[in-house]
Amino acid sequence: TGHMIISRIAYEEIKNKNPALLDKIQKEIDVLTQYSKEDKHSFVESAVWADDNKGIAWNAFNDWHFVDTPVIAPDFHGETEIENMNATWAIYQMERTLKNKNKPSFDSSLALSFAWRYLIHLVGDIHQPLHASSLYSKEFPNGDRGGNSFKINYTKDMSNLHALWDACVDQYGSIWAPVNSTEYSLLSNISANLIAAFPRSKVDARVKILDERIWAKESNEISKNVVYGDIKSGDTPSQAYINRGRQVINEQLAVGGYRLADIMMSLIHNSESDVEELVVS
Repeated sequence: TGHMIISRIAYEEIKNKNPALLDKIQKEIDVLTQYSKEDKHSFVESAVWADDNKGIAWNAFNDWHFVDTPVIAPDFHGETEIENMNATWAIYQMERTLKNKNKPSFDSSLALSFAWRYLIHLVGDIHQPLHASSLYSKEFPNGDRGGNSFKINYTKDMSNLHALWDACVDQYGSIWAPVNSTEYSLLSNISANLIAAFPRSKVDARVKILDERIWAKESNEISKNVVYGDIKSGDTPSQAYINRGRQVINEQLAVGGYRLADIMMSLIHNSESDVEELVVS
């Protein structure tokens, strides 16, 4: 649901600022709609296409969904690692594809549709703190895999920290494609409420940052200070933890939506020469 909330906010932002541009992006996204579960709201529904692909064992892109930057506990003294082809790398690659203005020698619509869809999804991923973090401790010497190994005493569907935060800290239910009219109205209402609670003017300093590497660092800091801040594995999350988590993730959803809109609009206008080369070491 969080992915669709971010894409719904971005949709509204682009529609209000440049509806003609929205139509162009929409047409490019729709090239792959026939290979999806989407119905009438493909811009928003496409936000979960990358996860749906995992459901058919199309796993070649799994590492793109996260950048497991270490969160180091005081009792940990070992070594850590980060995958090179991670979320920040993948966002950059999608940007390069979408910024390319070289005249293609064949129909490039498949590549553009794929790139839009993964960009929309990965911008959502990187604003979820546990897609940018892995706790290393005596208990988790190899990392907790973004909270997936960090078990909590909560619900059956949210039995680990990652699942809780993927569910927007137990808010908004679970909505997947295809989205019906009732679900789309719910997504629209949630998005409108978040825009009202976190208007651009309130989060403008953050929204202006369009570097995915900085987004990942922000999310990692949230993990250090909030996600892992007042909970131990096996705990039942306190109401204070839930309330604080919801406040934090709601701002992340709003900021992520604004940033997604801005980056999508910028990609249409910029040329390949504007892209800074990102070296993966």
